[in-house]
Amino acid sequence: MRDQILLVLPTSWEPSKQAFLKQLGVSEGGLGEQLFGRVFDALFVNSTEMKREFKRYYAVEYGSLENYAWIVHGVELDDDELAHERIFFVTWLPQVVDENYEENQLDTILACIDQLERANNEAEA
Repeated sequence: MRDQILLVLPTSWEPSKQAFLKQLGVSEGGLGEQLFGRVFDALFVNSTEMKREFKRYYAVEYGSLENYAWIVHGVELDDDELAHERIFFVTWLPQVVDENYEENQLDTILACIDQLERANNEAEA
């Protein structure tokens, strides 16, 4: 049985834990780094980077990333998501960002990643 995809996270930003924590305003060495460091790991380390996995193992069999994501994972990717350099499929979320818990910080984390993505795009332009 395949893992349930909880979050599809397309980004062209090169994931950096230090930049992520800095953007959130989290100081090094404290409880915030422990909590949000685990969030970074769940989103970018313990997740599956689908473009890399597809190119490495499945390109011949499925022909396109879009087909692979739909057939194998039941996830439909739109053109905007496919345009990003990386697409992370997240199958586990720490409680601090799990939508099943009140006062989760998922919106804050997604806004942080969006800001990092925009800064990356501006730097490339």
